Amino acid sequence: MELCQPFQAASSTWSEWATWAGWRQEEGPPQRILRLTGPVKLYKEAASEEVLQDLTSGELLIGVGEEALQVGSDVANGWLFVRRPTEESVEIMSDKPLEYQDGWIHLPDAPVEMAEHQLGDRLAGRVDVPDHPVTNVLKALPFCRGQELPDWIPGSVCELHTGKVGGVLKGGRFLLQRPSGAVPERLMLESSMLLTRKDRRRNTAIAAALGLVFATVVGASIHLREWLRGQTQLGRKTWPQLLVWLLYAPVLVTPATALPLLRSCQLTRQHFLCSCCDQLAFLL
Repeated sequence: MELCQPFQAASSTWSEWATWAGWRQEEGPPQRILRLTGPVKLYKEAASEEVLQDLTSGELLIGVGEEALQVGSDVANGWLFVRRPTEESVEIMSDKPLEYQDGWIHLPDAPVEMAEHQLGDRLAGRVDVPDHPVTNVLKALPFCRGQELPDWIPGSVCELHTGKVGGVLKGGRFLLQRPSGAVPERLMLESSMLLTRKDRRRNTAIAAALGLVFATVVGASIHLREWLRGQTQLGRKTWPQLLVWLLYAPVLVTPATALPLLRSCQLTRQHFLCSCCDQLAFLL
């Protein structure tokens, strides 16, 4: 029973983080993050001519009330109470509430749409590493020198930090709030730097498949070279040795590198077990 307690705690913690739209229970009036697709005027009061701010395209707002649920539909009409972010940056080690400016927008005249992510969504924030050995080697190559690397290359060696959308900032950025004590506790990221669970699983599956194919090609090529020379019965160039080498990484190396992470986070233990099950199902 003692061995199951950490996983039970991880399961309960995970359930607190889960924020599927159908299960989310909001307190107070509904709130939705909206993205401006064109210039919009922010008014002080509904049906007022006093303009507080001229908002530019790409900015994020938080719509409050039942009218916010109708944004993007044909029935959207009237005035919508919104909250405009007033901060461009925040302290990364803090849980201080964000500051907003309240106002109203006229929906028929406001080009707005639902944002890609909503408050409470659990996402992974991508933080690119400015100085990484792999990217440094690629940048030194003649055909890459002086050019920007494709986005998937820094995305393959980046850091991922999981958290929940806790608000919005100026510049069309989301605030990713992480648990207290995490380093960092807050991230300010654009939508393109936020990954859903589905995106992470797809990227992981692609990377694992490419790595397995690369390992198979390299190992088979080395063995094929020796087999063509007639050395097929002795030494390390036999079929059993090739199979053992191919299984070494997914069966031994990957779990061994993940074991140190099991001590730091209960959620990691649960995710690690799920990952192992997925790998076994993939191999079988």
